[in-house]
Amino acid sequence: MKNLFYFLILLVTTGILSSCATIIGGSKYYAKVQVPDHPKAKIEYHGNYQGTGEAVFKAKRIEADYFSVTIKEKGCEKQTKNFTQRSFRIWAFAGTVLGWTGLINGIPLPWGIAVDVATGALWKPDINEKGVTKLDFNHYIYRIDYTGCKDKKE
Repeated sequence: MKNLFYFLILLVTTGILSSCATIIGGSKYYAKVQVPDHPKAKIEYHGNYQGTGEAVFKAKRIEADYFSVTIKEKGCEKQTKNFTQRSFRIWAFAGTVLGWTGLINGIPLPWGIAVDVATGALWKPDINEKGVTKLDFNHYIYRIDYTGCKDKKE
């Protein structure tokens, strides 16, 4: 019974308290999708319209390695661009280990790590992938080379 009580306390504390990566960067980031030279191209993310030519919206960090947008311009072919790489946020992890590990009955419990892993806050888009640029820890630009339209000069 005593162990169940401690487990419930841990569970409630984990739910109430966030951890370093979740506090500093959150479980989501702002994705700015740009479609250069196509100001009328519609941008969709998860099947939802986000904007035309350029769009800014929140994306889950845990999904940074399968970030996919669909571009469609009137009179042109639809094009889906998939980004498949993500990076580990090592500084956020270090902060979580140092700042959000607690003791219950002398046993170290890394509830911060559990929260960060569950929310995906330990990940970010990989700026080594073509088309991805970092503005700051919470804002990334995805530049899409839209080839669904033939050159208008042709």
